[in-house]
Amino acid sequence: MKIENKDFWEKDDIIYSQDKTVADTNNYEAYLYKKANDYFVNKKITVNNAKVFGCGTGREIHGLLKFISINKILATDISSNMIKKGIENIKSWELTEKVEMAVADATKFSASNSSFELTTLMNNILTYIKDREDRYTIFKTCFDILAPNGCLIGAVHNQVGTPQKTLFFFLRRVFKPFIKGEVGSRITGFNGFEFDGYYFSKSDLRKHLVDNGFKNIEIQSLSEFYKTENIKYNRLKGYNNLIFFATK
Repeated sequence: MKIENKDFWEKDDIIYSQDKTVADTNNYEAYLYKKANDYFVNKKITVNNAKVFGCGTGREIHGLLKFISINKILATDISSNMIKKGIENIKSWELTEKVEMAVADATKFSASNSSFELTTLMNNILTYIKDREDRYTIFKTCFDILAPNGCLIGAVHNQVGTPQKTLFFFLRRVFKPFIKGEVGSRITGFNGFEFDGYYFSKSDLRKHLVDNGFKNIEIQSLSEFYKTENIKYNRLKGYNNLIFFATK
């Protein structure tokens, strides 16, 4: 069934699918959190404020605070029902003094000054932003609200992975002059619901970051990351997401 992005994330079964592993942190996420923390320590930066986009039910927040010393976190999501469940989780973790959660559209978010040392685009939220203009708006917002030398971390879906997915995007590149939309455009979703999404190539993700002012950009696929960690990973079966780190 085709559905709009926001309506998809308001559904109870979708919220449950995100919340059932609410306290888990994936090893690649832990890697990004530790990398950001090492960066802050080396730069002698105190993380007074962090901005989490697409926080869902709060799983990412639990992991962030485990690896990084953060005084305050502002977490937002487009789904009011996700935020409702997230607030319950924050209370159960006794983090209400550190974390504020609110409903907000990432493409319309603004802050009065550049006051966040860290911004995050985890949970593959950019995969659910189909329009390039909106994705650029989000990257620009992340850059604008960062304090000097602040950093951005995130993860997105990759055009290269399972044979079926890799072939799909290969053919879209070959026939680009004859297709509608961007090469990375693809129907996505789960639990029987579908909506328009976007999958990145490494070069495309880098362009998104560079065009919006970021530097010190590092991008890895999961297969590349796991290889450096000497962890077995089958790219032909896994999502092979792209993970990234960048600074202002």
